[in-house]
Amino acid sequence: MGQAKHFIGHGCLAGALAMALSWCAPALAASQTTGAVGQIVPAGGIVGVIGAPGSVVTKVFVRPGQEVKAGTLLMTTEAQTPDTDPALARKQLQVAQELLVEQVEAQTATVALAQSRNDEAKAVLTTYEGIGSSIVSKKEMDGYINAAGDAAKTLAAEEARLKAVKAESQGNLNAARRQLEATVEGTELRAPVDGTVLKITRQPGERLGSDSAVQLGDLSTMYVVSQVDEGDLLRLKPGMEATITAQPLSKPLHGRIEEVGRLIDTQARLGEVRIRLDSADPASRVVGMQVDVAIAH
Repeated sequence: MGQAKHFIGHGCLAGALAMALSWCAPALAASQTTGAVGQIVPAGGIVGVIGAPGSVVTKVFVRPGQEVKAGTLLMTTEAQTPDTDPALARKQLQVAQELLVEQVEAQTATVALAQSRNDEAKAVLTTYEGIGSSIVSKKEMDGYINAAGDAAKTLAAEEARLKAVKAESQGNLNAARRQLEATVEGTELRAPVDGTVLKITRQPGERLGSDSAVQLGDLSTMYVVSQVDEGDLLRLKPGMEATITAQPLSKPLHGRIEEVGRLIDTQARLGEVRIRLDSADPASRVVGMQVDVAIAH
C-alpha cells in the first residue's frame, strides 16, 4: 500500500512538472531575441551637397547644427574655369541678345524690300493686264507674269528665312540664358531639402573636390539601419520591438522594425533591417554612431 502511494506521488510530481513546463514554454519563446549591429541615421539618410570641383569657397552662410529649409544658401564659390565663370556667361548672354536683335532687324529689312518688289511687280502686271493684248505683246506679258511670280517666290523665301533666323537666334539666346543660370547656380550651393546641417567640409579659401561640401540630414525622425545575419532575417517582421544600446548612451533606445530588406549581401551573408526609433533624441545628437541591436520575436 505504501508503494502504491509512493508511485502516485511520483505521478503527481511528473504531472506538475509537465504543467509548469507548458506554462513556461511561451515565455521562453517570447524572450527570444536576434542580435545585430547597426548605425544611427536620419530619416532620408545623409544628404551631401556637391559643388563644381576645383571651385574656391568664398563664403559659408551656415554652421553645423543649424536647421535650414530647401533652397537656403549654404555657401558661395568662385569659378576657376571658363565654363563656370558667371561674368563670361553674362557676356555671352549679352552677345546672344544683341545678335538676335541685329539678325532679326537685318532679315526684317530684307523681307520689307522683297515685299516692296513684290508689290511693284504685281502693280506692273495689273497695269498691263488692264491695257490689253492689243498694245502689249504676249512675250511682254509673259515677262511681266514671270517677274511677278519670281517676286512672290522671293518674298515667300525671305519670310521663311525670317522665321528661321528668329528661331535660331532665340535658340542661341535660350542656350546662353541656361548657361548663365547653370553657372550662377554652380557658384551657389543651396540646400536641396529641409534639414539640419551636420557637417561642413570646406571653409573660405579652400577648393571643392568631388566629395560633399556640406552634409545635411532630417533629424526629426531617426532610424537605426542594422545588418542582420541571413539566417535570422526570415524571423523578423515589421512592428517587432528593438532595443538599441551603446557604451556612450546613458540608457537604451527603443524602436520598432519598419522595413525588412529583401536583398542579401552574398559575401557578408547579411540583410538590412530599418528600425524607426520611438524618440529622435538623443539619437539625433550622435548621427552615425555604431550601436548594438536586440530584436525581440
